[in-house]
Amino acid sequence: MKLALIIEHFDPHRGGAEAMTVWLAGELVARGHEVHVVCHDANPPNPRQAAHAGASYDAERSRNSLSAPAAAPDGVVIHRLRGGRLSTGFGFRRFGREAAAWCREHKPQVAHSMTIAWPGDVYHPHAGVYASIQRQSVAMRETPAKAQIKKLLLKLAGKQRMLLKLERAAVESPVRGGAKHIICISGLMEQEFIKLYSVSPQRLIKLENPLMRPAPDAAEMAEHRRWLRDIYGYKPDDRVALFAGHDFRRKGLAWAIRAIGASQSQWKLLVVGLGRVRRFLELAQQLGVADRVKFIGPTEQMSRMFAGSDALLLPTFYESFGLVALESLAHGRPVVSTSYLGCGELVRSSGAGSIVPTPRNVAEMALALDALPSSGPELDRMQAAAMRAAANSQPGPYLDKLEAIYQMLARR
Repeated sequence: MKLALIIEHFDPHRGGAEAMTVWLAGELVARGHEVHVVCHDANPPNPRQAAHAGASYDAERSRNSLSAPAAAPDGVVIHRLRGGRLSTGFGFRRFGREAAAWCREHKPQVAHSMTIAWPGDVYHPHAGVYASIQRQSVAMRETPAKAQIKKLLLKLAGKQRMLLKLERAAVESPVRGGAKHIICISGLMEQEFIKLYSVSPQRLIKLENPLMRPAPDAAEMAEHRRWLRDIYGYKPDDRVALFAGHDFRRKGLAWAIRAIGASQSQWKLLVVGLGRVRRFLELAQQLGVADRVKFIGPTEQMSRMFAGSDALLLPTFYESFGLVALESLAHGRPVVSTSYLGCGELVRSSGAGSIVPTPRNVAEMALALDALPSSGPELDRMQAAAMRAAANSQPGPYLDKLEAIYQMLARR
């Protein structure tokens, strides 16, 4: 089958939708499909060492965690549609129009779009529902005055207005240019499309993200744990919570630091991701926990991060699914997060962690961390429960379901 995957950046380093699309392209080629990626750029030049230095006060050790950029999967045909800057509403819309024109000319059997710039035949919004993202962007501000300012800025920002306009177009009836089907990667996203846009449930297909890479075996996990604790100076019995993500504000880093400060078990926080850290360093200093928080910048060695930590702490304000939480469970590490985590029900049902109402429930998050077992049979049971929960998210069944969607669309 001739397939077009549409995304702005075909670059796994960006995480989320981008990493998922690179993985998916390779898997579809392996299943015998003709896969074309229509993008703005692929593996763009990025001074990763400089990014580390700018993101982390622990940059020297972070560099030891860096591996070479990933290559595009073999057999995938990449089409770069260079246009305007994607940081502007005009450039974003132009990319969508060029992607639509490419599909009209080259006639793939199915246009599978990961971007709101153009929804294609099947729209697969990994980022989430933009109306909800913008609402939560206001809610995450720490004072009412800052929330009002953010609300005003969103109304004035051309790109943000364009995103909402394009989202409204994507959920329109297919006869009016909307996507034939919308893939929802969580029940949370499904509910939001129905509530905010009154989308017919028949157009929504729930397909939760798969575990793209298997977790290492017990021996390799132990080696990874020794490596991380040695390189970052943690003692074997230190309790280390992992925070992973590039959007520090939305993923609740400030609240993670507060939860660490409120914990009674002297938890430490390992922050992985690219972002401006000054305000978070200052917060840690104000709370007297600066010596318990390490910023290590971005890394390709995430399996080592999971193995070397004891839990994932993600007080997110909005996470459409949360691949990082699924990967944490696959490594046997419990998750402490919020009701805004798309895969939060998986955490609840497995009993491998806790879901608190909002990131502002600092005391509840701290209690959830302190309640996690540190050793013995209880720890073994929780780790086994976490791995069992992730085991249901294998790539094979996921790809089978996606191919069935393609076949249904191609027949139509």
